[in-house]
Amino acid sequence: MTGDPADDAAGAVPDGGTVAGETAGGSGGSALAGLRERDDFVVIGMAAALVAFPFLLIDVLGGVGDAVGLSVGGYSGLPSLVLIYGIVVIGFNLLLGYTGLLSFGHAAFFGSAAYAAGLFSQVVPSPILMVVVGTLVATLLAWPIGFVSIRRSGVYFAVLTLTFGQALYFWALGPGSWLTDGDDGFSGIEADGLFLGALPLDAEPIPMLDSYTVMYAFTAVVMLVGVWAANRIVNSPYGLILEALGENEERVEFVGLNVFRYKLMAFMISAVFAGVGGAMFVIHEQYIHPTTGLYWIQSGDFVIMTVLGGTGSLVGPVLGALVFEYVANVVSGVSLPVVGSIGSLWRFVLGAVFVFIVWVFPRGIYGAFADLARYATGGGGGSGGEEPAAADGGERE
Repeated sequence: MTGDPADDAAGAVPDGGTVAGETAGGSGGSALAGLRERDDFVVIGMAAALVAFPFLLIDVLGGVGDAVGLSVGGYSGLPSLVLIYGIVVIGFNLLLGYTGLLSFGHAAFFGSAAYAAGLFSQVVPSPILMVVVGTLVATLLAWPIGFVSIRRSGVYFAVLTLTFGQALYFWALGPGSWLTDGDDGFSGIEADGLFLGALPLDAEPIPMLDSYTVMYAFTAVVMLVGVWAANRIVNSPYGLILEALGENEERVEFVGLNVFRYKLMAFMISAVFAGVGGAMFVIHEQYIHPTTGLYWIQSGDFVIMTVLGGTGSLVGPVLGALVFEYVANVVSGVSLPVVGSIGSLWRFVLGAVFVFIVWVFPRGIYGAFADLARYATGGGGGSGGEEPAAADGGERE
């Protein structure tokens, strides 16, 4: 014991024991886990994936679609949209996958940041400052909502966050329509470009590859910063405390830690990510509506993306966002010979994908890839590695 509760928690697991030096995957799994904890490895690996992502999603899949006669390739704005939602769910996963708190009100932070950024753009049309202002508004809003909601746990916490989110939705739709334009949606958004308009967001810096735009580069940089920050949090003593909270809240309290304070900070950190994503969304879409920004279905979509990709993993939710947006924006436009156009049935397709993933791969898409990697390296299958926190917001028995 060092006298510092955070340091003591860093050397202990929730059951009172000590952290083992090897993971269940053996020495190979331990080496891989060590690489995942290194900031440079995580950032370089993510940067490489972000460079290849638009080419694979638009050009490669577009070529496959031309060969098979189906439109399965993405469009130029889709990679940016996937990353924007990926930023949101990385932060949401810190709350759900690590701390074990299930929120159905994160659309409140996403939408409020989007509206704040859009309104600010009429004064200063700078995308960077729009992100700063939107994130600040979401953070300030998260404090009172979290302060009240976190005093309850489990389904009561989820319902409280849902209530606050819906209250904001109906305010934006009705009494606040003088500011939000209500059901017409807010479209007076101006984003001149980066560096005082020197780089328009729709510009294509690589002439031969129109899938790479300045907007995508801007979003990719923000994503890298988000991944770096989340990795630092997860692999710090603070992150270990959050994970311990998801495992057993009472034992964390017995150690002498202020459980309420840590849960509130986890809530606010996740709101920061949601605020960044909301501001980026309004820059990308140049439009925001209460239904797309504040409605409870948007909060539910964040939950689906996170669980689909894999809770308790750093980049798993980003994979969930990719699958979700691909089905919503690409699969929905596919026309099959017998069924015809999928169209509005895309949520039915998404539901089928979700059920399949949860049934066959309970740890999500990332967990499936992790298990496959362990089999390939001779480490065996199973959960071995990261164990997600309780997803219902309650405490594990």
